[in-house]
Amino acid sequence: MELPGVDELVEKKLLLGVLADAMDSLLPEERELAMKVFGEQIPVTELSQQIGGSRRTLAFRKDKVLEKLRHFFREHGFDV
Repeated sequence: MELPGVDELVEKKLLLGVLADAMDSLLPEERELAMKVFGEQIPVTELSQQIGGSRRTLAFRKDKVLEKLRHFFREHGFDV
């Protein structure tokens, strides 16, 4: 088993920092939605049932959050 090199660790730390900044750029409800759908991989249908909202509305909000994150990453030089 090979240990990761210093360069690889530094790159991962930088990327995690950018991800944290991207998440901080979201509104609290957007951040929560992103964490559940993208982080915990809860399907939109299941999440809408949990919170008692419309699946369609939640899917629309998820798409908006994803677009905001894409915009953030593009502004910071990442090709997404």
